[in-house]
Amino acid sequence: MRAESLEQVFLARKGSGFELMLVLESVSGSRERVKLPTAAAEEGAAINFLLAYLRQNGYGLAPRLRVRRDRGGTLSDAPELVARITGALGRPPQDR
Repeated sequence: MRAESLEQVFLARKGSGFELMLVLESVSGSRERVKLPTAAAEEGAAINFLLAYLRQNGYGLAPRLRVRRDRGGTLSDAPELVARITGALGRPPQDR
C-alpha cells in the first residue's frame, strides 16, 4: 500500500546543503523512509523544497507531525517548523 501522510522529518546539514529524511505512513500503518538531498543553503529553503515535494506527490500530514533537527549528532524537536509546514499545507485531522 502506498504511503500517504508525512509522519516525521529529520533535517540535517550535509555539505553545503541539507538532507531531509522523511517517514511516510500509509493508512494500514506501514512506513516508508525517503531521503531527499537538497542544495538549499538555509533551513527555510529546505522546508520550501519539502513543501513542494509533498504537494507534487500528493502527501498529506499525519495528525502528530514531528520535525527534528540534527545538530552535531544531537536531535532536537523543531515545533516552529511543524507550525510552518502545517500552516502551508493545512492542519491534519486529529486522532480520535
